[in-house]
Amino acid sequence: MAVGTIDKSFVDEEQEIDVATFDVPKGYEVIDGELREMPAMGAEASWVASEVHYRFRSHLEQHPIGVAVTAEFSYACFPDAPKLVRKPDVSVILCDPNTYVPPVVNSEIPPALLVEVISPSNEWSETTGRVDRFLDAGTRLAWIIDPERRVAYIQRLSDRNTLHKVLESASLSGEDVLPDFTMALASILPRK
Repeated sequence: MAVGTIDKSFVDEEQEIDVATFDVPKGYEVIDGELREMPAMGAEASWVASEVHYRFRSHLEQHPIGVAVTAEFSYACFPDAPKLVRKPDVSVILCDPNTYVPPVVNSEIPPALLVEVISPSNEWSETTGRVDRFLDAGTRLAWIIDPERRVAYIQRLSDRNTLHKVLESASLSGEDVLPDFTMALASILPRK
């Protein structure tokens, strides 16, 4: 995601943000301790993210091994970047969903799986940099979905230097993170 302007109305200009207690407002992230407005997702990317979230939630209702959350769920789980809060488009946290209590502000535990959906406002290097940060923190599986090009890319913690391309005619798998989960890529892309 490209970073927008800093909106100082949420915090005192002289005050440094404490990510452990700061509830990051909708549409914002914290980068290097500064609140940054993130560009809105395009309609197509938003639609894809909603479809992915719905599929994860449906699967997790049948296989209660975690919870799926949307883009406003924030993570401050980066040991080498304590002043960073990120919000992936969709993510899955492995837990007992019957006892899971979401954090009041930012999760210090990284998601097991995350999804970033490319929008016209996204830069490829920014998106892959975001994914790399989460892999550094312990995320095991990441998908980058590009609706315009009708492809997805998979990156795994175990093989983090390789992006695996998935064509529209193929399926995405939850692998060992979400066992038994598969989803045809074409099924979540807008019709053309």
